[in-house]
Amino acid sequence: MKEKLSIPKNYLMLIAGMLWIIAGAMVMKVGVPILTKLIVQGFWHLLFAIATFLVFYIFIFSKLVGKHTNRIKSKKNDRLPFWEFFDVPSYIVMIIMMTGGMWIRSSHLIPDRFIGPFYSGLGFALFSCGVRFISVFLRKKVVS
Repeated sequence: MKEKLSIPKNYLMLIAGMLWIIAGAMVMKVGVPILTKLIVQGFWHLLFAIATFLVFYIFIFSKLVGKHTNRIKSKKNDRLPFWEFFDVPSYIVMIIMMTGGMWIRSSHLIPDRFIGPFYSGLGFALFSCGVRFISVFLRKKVVS
């Protein structure tokens, strides 16, 4: 069964990239409309969004792109099950982030003046790293 669900390992980068781009777009879909309304109240909201993007892009998500690229590249098999684009800890983090984000939004514990810039920056960082995964796929950097 595992063999039937295996794909060339380079395609794991494409799957990861598409997932991150979709996730980033969904997060931005929440944040950007709020952010655009807030910008008229003050420029600092945009600065907060940019700072959020930089922190998540540079210090968190870019490192994950490198980690997963190296992990997949180091695998001996040329074909791997499609779900191995992430490791177990990354799936757990993804589930916690999605659940936490939905809970925070639905509970209204955090005001929109924080949600808009934060979700905009976070979403753009996710989207940007999705593009990096696809770049790895296109350059065939994980092919043995």
